[in-house]
Formats: sequence, structure tokens, C-alpha cells
Amino acid sequence: MSDDIRTLGFGVTFDMAAVQTVSGQLLTLTSHRCHDEHPPHRPVNDYICIVLTGGFAELQNDSSREWRAGSFFRHEAGATHHDHIGPQGAICLNFHFAPGELRPVGVEGLCSAPTKIAADRLAFELAASSRDELVMAALAAEIMAQTWPVQDDAGDFGRWIDKVVEAISDEPIRRWSLSELAEIADRHPVRVAQAFRARTGISLGAFQRIRRLTVLSLALRRGQTPLAALASDFGYCDQSHMNAEFRVAFDTSPGRYRRDVH
Repeated sequence: MSDDIRTLGFGVTFDMAAVQTVSGQLLTLTSHRCHDEHPPHRPVNDYICIVLTGGFAELQNDSSREWRAGSFFRHEAGATHHDHIGPQGAICLNFHFAPGELRPVGVEGLCSAPTKIAADRLAFELAASSRDELVMAALAAEIMAQTWPVQDDAGDFGRWIDKVVEAISDEPIRRWSLSELAEIADRHPVRVAQAFRARTGISLGAFQRIRRLTVLSLALRRGQTPLAALASDFGYCDQSHMNAEFRVAFDTSPGRYRRDVH
């Protein structure tokens, strides 16, 4: 390996496409062109990488590993390696941690189908510069449940899920954070996201969106509040963001929805 080794700062990686901090977790999305070669480098932070598409060969010391779509693995701070990107390129989702924050256990394998889908959805949210904190945090926690498992509580039958559902239902417009819901449940955030999905078949973020959009649709039916004001009231960054989310759910714009029901 060459003596010319590049040191990459916290969260810095090659071919950065998107970067965002979600509930204190630094996430990056990287896109690598086919047959690119990344020179020897060492990160200053630990991170977990999930290969979404394509693949690459990684050389570290005298060993070589092949990582393909669906693989996840951990890198420790200071570990020098370099990469040869494959003929299909590669897109990777990365979770960054301060040195020593991850438990000293081996983290690598193949994602299950639900975890792979959650990773793809989180990558989509990153690429879209989403500001929906709970959606992204819940997806990240579901992924971490496989790649960095949290010990389940003995005798935990998920009765706390009723409290979480009640909280979101009582305040559907509130932009809940995963840490706030974990405090209500008195459980680890990863456990909350993982168990909620397993018991209900829907993610926390998706449930919050459904509740918020249901209340928004009723507000459109009831009155003539300007759409820009509704967007502000419901916590959207602007009216276009509200329109886009509403259209995905109802296959029409808020304005047309209001005209059609009046």
C-alpha cells in the first residue's frame, strides 16, 4: 500500500452526494463511478457502510474483500484502506460515529430484505433533502437494529406501543422526534423503531405522515385557510413541500382536493 495516505475528516468520504444529521446521527450518501479507484485513505471516525447498488473491492493491509449490493460492514477510525469500484459503480449509505462509540464487535453481513428496503428509502430521503426528522430517524433506527443490535428487554411485549400511537394521534401536527417518542415508551430509540414496525407493519415516520395528512385533509374540507398558512401550521418548510407530500398520498393537489369536496 502506498505511503501517500489521505486522512479523511469526520464524516468526509469520497464522492459525497448528500449529507445530513438526523437526531444526532450523521448520515452520508455517496455515489461512485464505475472503475474508479480511491487512493489509500484513513477515516478519523468509525462508520457503517451499506452498499445499495453495484459493488467494489476493498484492499486493507494484505487482504481484499468484495462488497456487493446489500452488504453492510464497519470501518474503524484510523484503519487504512483503498477501494476499486466495480463495473456497475456503487451507491453507499454511511452511518458515522465518533471513535469508540460503536461497540467493539464485528459488524458485517448481508441486509435482510426489509432492511435493504429501509436503506433505499432512507437514501431517497437524503437525496431529496428531506426535513422530515421522524421519518428519517425511524428508518435509520430500523437499519441500525440489524447492523448494531440493541438487547431486547426481558418480558417486553410492546404494550408501550399504545402510548406511542396515542401520543402521535393526540398531536398529529407536531413534528415528533424519535428521542421524544423513545422517552414516552421508556425504551431505546432503536428498539422503539424496530418494534413499532414489527408490531404494526408500518414505520413510525409513515404513521406520523398518515396522521398529519388525514388532519390536513379535514382542514381542507372545513375551511378556506390559505394553503401557505396551512403549510406553516402543519410544519412544512413551504407550500410546495406540503403539495408534494399531499399529492403522493391523495393523487391530487391540496387546492384541487378542496375544490372537489366543496
